[in-house]
Amino acid sequence: MPELPPLPTLEEETQRLLGFLPEGFLVRNPDSFSAFGTYLRLAAQAALEARAFTRELVPQLFVVTATGAWLDEHAKGLGLARKEARGARLRCRVLASAPGTFPPGALLGVGELRYRAEGPFAPNVLVEVWSEGVGSRYNLPPGTRLLPVTVVGGLEALEVEEVLEPGLDRETDEELRARLILAWPALGRGSTHHAYVSWALEDPEVRKVQVIDDHPRGQGTVDVVIAPARGLPSPELLARVQRVVDERRPLTVNALVRSPSPRPLDLALRLHRLPGSPSLEAWRGFALDFLNGLNIGETFWPSRLMDHLHDRGGLEAVEVLAPAGPVAVARDELIVPGEVTVYE
Repeated sequence: MPELPPLPTLEEETQRLLGFLPEGFLVRNPDSFSAFGTYLRLAAQAALEARAFTRELVPQLFVVTATGAWLDEHAKGLGLARKEARGARLRCRVLASAPGTFPPGALLGVGELRYRAEGPFAPNVLVEVWSEGVGSRYNLPPGTRLLPVTVVGGLEALEVEEVLEPGLDRETDEELRARLILAWPALGRGSTHHAYVSWALEDPEVRKVQVIDDHPRGQGTVDVVIAPARGLPSPELLARVQRVVDERRPLTVNALVRSPSPRPLDLALRLHRLPGSPSLEAWRGFALDFLNGLNIGETFWPSRLMDHLHDRGGLEAVEVLAPAGPVAVARDELIVPGEVTVYE
């Protein structure tokens, strides 16, 4: 969309309105304290507000510039809806010295993440916990230990076994806009690169897609590589997306929905913090957010990580101790966090 001209000032608009008065008009005093000047400026202010409203409205009429609720309305026109955030549900193994019952409002956590549990428990028995908040950051890897935040007699910790229902992040405007643009070529139900991406992104868990359409397994084959916001896809997610693709692909195409090949990346940072800066554990979380945000086939650039951390403020300098430089990956590989250490 072309750049809209800037709004004039009130005085500039007043002078513009004066130019519409006919030659020889009796009242020409634009003084702001005169009755004529007051009415003239009221008209100028109304014109400015109408133009300001138009400037706000016009970008919302186009998919490429619409935001928020306006973009949601565009999505409805194509039968799409924004992916909403939700909490996580985990299955954990009880580490306890004796059986007991979770008291009402019992909370467990790791770092700043909090989970609630309820009902009876016993040593080495599996129980379910629910995240207090929403988002993909509540999807913890197996082996993570949740420690009691509130007093629970006899309980030492809960060890995560698996994610039963993954937490989801709310879809951003840019993510929804990308799906909207991809939806147009998918309407033809043809076997195009963009159609496969659009079909895969219909699942609320899928946030990363890479389509390999140069016959990766022989003539007529296509690989659709998918991943959630964090980590690798579950077998259930792969099966769901495979069913969607099978329903829509041309009969002559052999399309396989699969997981990316994980590429663990060990990261070591030294931070020079300013007074009032967040804790080292918080900065470790920010670094993990960056790594988890990398797309399938995307190279890790240390400079981009440094920019990501500096944008949060509170740092004088960032040193990337490891890796020593960029880490390139194949187009079906996904960088996943390995050992992430933050020093001071």
